[in-house]
Amino acid sequence: METYHVLGMMSGSSMDGVDVAYCRLEVNNQKWTYEIEKAECIPYPPKWRLRLQSLVLQNAVTYLKTDTFYGHYLGEVARKFIQENMLEGKIDFIASHGQTVFHQPENQMTSQIGDGGAIVAETGYPVVCNFRTIDVALGGQGTPVAPIADKILFGEFKFCLNIGGIANISCKLDNRMIGFDICGANMVLNALASEIDLEFDKDGSIARSGNVNHDLLTELNAQWYYEKPYPKSIGGGWVTKIFLPVFKKYRMQVEDKLRTATEHIALQIAKDLKNIYTTEVLTKDESHSMLVSGGGAFNKFLLERINYHSSVPLVVPDPATIKFKEALLISLMGALRQRNEVNVLSSVTGASADSVGGEIYQSAQKKLATVGV
Repeated sequence: METYHVLGMMSGSSMDGVDVAYCRLEVNNQKWTYEIEKAECIPYPPKWRLRLQSLVLQNAVTYLKTDTFYGHYLGEVARKFIQENMLEGKIDFIASHGQTVFHQPENQMTSQIGDGGAIVAETGYPVVCNFRTIDVALGGQGTPVAPIADKILFGEFKFCLNIGGIANISCKLDNRMIGFDICGANMVLNALASEIDLEFDKDGSIARSGNVNHDLLTELNAQWYYEKPYPKSIGGGWVTKIFLPVFKKYRMQVEDKLRTATEHIALQIAKDLKNIYTTEVLTKDESHSMLVSGGGAFNKFLLERINYHSSVPLVVPDPATIKFKEALLISLMGALRQRNEVNVLSSVTGASADSVGGEIYQSAQKKLATVGV
């Protein structure tokens, strides 16, 4: 048996903060198990949230400076987490996803900032980061990367749905995994909630009080992305520049916007589930279920609407898995990178081959061991 103690760090498209999770991963005869021993979401200070949201519009020098400064910031977050949880000397390495700024796989370009060298300098621990670039270079979408964890750690579920800033889905077939981005989710709902000075719509209660605007719903459902076959992906830029502006065309109360957006998300999830069954010629089985994670798993009204439109039962796991599944994923990807094993699946992304993604930054104080103990 081999054991890895990994500090996984994830910042998603919702840009609410950095998820930090201290994970124990064990592998025995190619069977992996995990435990999230300690975890916390560190909210972004207002200046960092604003800086990250506006970075896509800045010049090259500002981009490079932010890549470096953000790496130091992540290192500071990691160091404080290690100190407060008394984890010094108990970590094999840090696995950091970084913050996606550009994602244009059609131009063979994806960018996740957060310089790994800066994280090493702040913490003294080896760092594995930048997991997506090889897949994009191989012609893939570079996302979603979650299906490797869905296959290895959550293989008892036919489907896994992550409702983060962007909703994505994976499906386990007989001999391969598939997965793709569905639509904007929390990025959309949180942006609408901010119109009434709320960070988010707790439990979907405001959306529940609203009414669906069917003209708006029809226009949202007609977006070109939804007609593309998988594998496919969208970035935060698509949500902010193309999708959210549609709402500005309609003079409506915020609760009606939230209600319509919630219905849209539920409809797209149900539609893509049906599409998978049709495309893959799957027979519906009572054993099929769908694990739900990400912040949207706490949105009770959204889950009700998904249940209404879909016949696949939803399974909501424990709060730690809901909140920190993506940080766990990054920890697993780091461990697989250390073992030189595949951690990005071409059957999901459309790349010409599977890949072993991730750059390794060594530390003079603590070398990246062959196997954790």
